[in-house]
Amino acid sequence: GGGGAGAGSARVAADTGVVDVDRADTVQLATLPGVGPALARRIVEDRAARGSFGGLEALDAVPGVGPALLARIAPRVTFSGTRRP
Repeated sequence: GGGGAGAGSARVAADTGVVDVDRADTVQLATLPGVGPALARRIVEDRAARGSFGGLEALDAVPGVGPALLARIAPRVTFSGTRRP
């Protein structure tokens, strides 16, 4: 089987890939739904200052991230780092 009608775009892979928030750069983070370049930059800056997130709860502390955004990105993110205390 396989093949999707009209789904031949190279962007499809990027739009459905899982992003490791504890390692991703701003370009990768900006592929997440609802995350633009400015928010991606804040996420990277927060991670640089405070260490890996380790889970959605810690990501919620970044300005501009809230429950609605977390619900949208939850299926698309993973965290390889240690959970924050």
